[in-house]
Amino acid sequence: MKRSKWLGLVAILSVFALIGAACGDDAETPDAGGGPQQDCDWTIGTMGALSGDYASVGQPIADGVEYAVNQANEAGDVPCTLSVQTEDSQGDPNQAPPLARSLVDNDELVAVVGPYFSGETLATGKIFSQAGITMTGTGTNATIDEQGYETWFRGVAPDNIQGEVAAQYIAAQGVSKVAVIHDNQDYSKGLADEVAKGLGDLAVGPFIITPGETDYSAVVSEVVDAGPDFVFYGGYTPEAGPLAKQLAEAGVTVPFMTDDGAKDPTFGELAGKEGSANAFASCPCVDPLKIDAAASFVEGMRAEYGENAPGTFAADMFDVTNIIIDALRSYDGDVEDIDAVRAHVVEYFDAADGIAGVAKNYSWNDDGEFEGGPGDIWIYEWSQKENNFVSVGPAEDLL
Repeated sequence: MKRSKWLGLVAILSVFALIGAACGDDAETPDAGGGPQQDCDWTIGTMGALSGDYASVGQPIADGVEYAVNQANEAGDVPCTLSVQTEDSQGDPNQAPPLARSLVDNDELVAVVGPYFSGETLATGKIFSQAGITMTGTGTNATIDEQGYETWFRGVAPDNIQGEVAAQYIAAQGVSKVAVIHDNQDYSKGLADEVAKGLGDLAVGPFIITPGETDYSAVVSEVVDAGPDFVFYGGYTPEAGPLAKQLAEAGVTVPFMTDDGAKDPTFGELAGKEGSANAFASCPCVDPLKIDAAASFVEGMRAEYGENAPGTFAADMFDVTNIIIDALRSYDGDVEDIDAVRAHVVEYFDAADGIAGVAKNYSWNDDGEFEGGPGDIWIYEWSQKENNFVSVGPAEDLL
């Protein structure tokens, strides 16, 4: 069953009508949304890789969520005090379901920012959906919005858009043969398959590595034999870095493009100077450093979390956390009726129409798919000077 944005909009307009009626009454309205905080607590959950090999991807997202909640509590204009419940799945879909149930069992939980990875999103979507809890994360696998999760709202552009744009960017470099490699996980394979599809006859492979391994000599040998003039790798930093290093050591010094799963400062250390010398990343994430409206966000994040902040997807998940908070500000019901609060947040997302954030504007279709496009995909290049990936710009501006 598909959700109706019209019904969601009617629900939100009804909320505003109730607020207007309350304002015209001399009686006190202690439950009115946007008023002084009451003696109550609401929790926003977040779940993803906060330790282990993939923490460099997950921790910046958690920072963005926490920063938004801290700002809201300082403002004091949400009916209840907010807190964050973090669950560390290490990005593993096998660990994710019991953590999702732990979140659902919290009778103060109003919404979840996450999960961060595609595999864990597919493993937990039914749990959150059946509980009526909004989940808005960075899982980019294109099949997530086909699962019928009634409460799912993807926070970024999906793999099919990123893969198509990345393929166009690669092809525009005048290449004749592109080796496509991935680690066979839901996210990695989904994106790599889309890149290969977009490249058509230019693609060779895919060549498959195993996550957690450190010796990729067999795949490196196959790539050397293929003789590509460009390499695309779908996966995460712990494998992307060593793979790039071993390819370079074997003489494959052609451009190496990876993705948002490997776009973090630890890539350079793992890849070494030669492996990172000609490395790029495509990402469905804007660079807040190049957005004037995000200047105060960047300044605040760096003051709170260090000079490398904000990391990948921190701005996007800061935005969706704020959309949850805006929904809570507009709530004008019984603050203790957690099912009603959860339903209100879902309805608010359903009716979203171009909500402006620091990263981009947010709308969703009836399947919870983010209504973005090629302009939401950015290209980043490894900088030896900055010891990090720095943005080249939106991919469509570079084609």
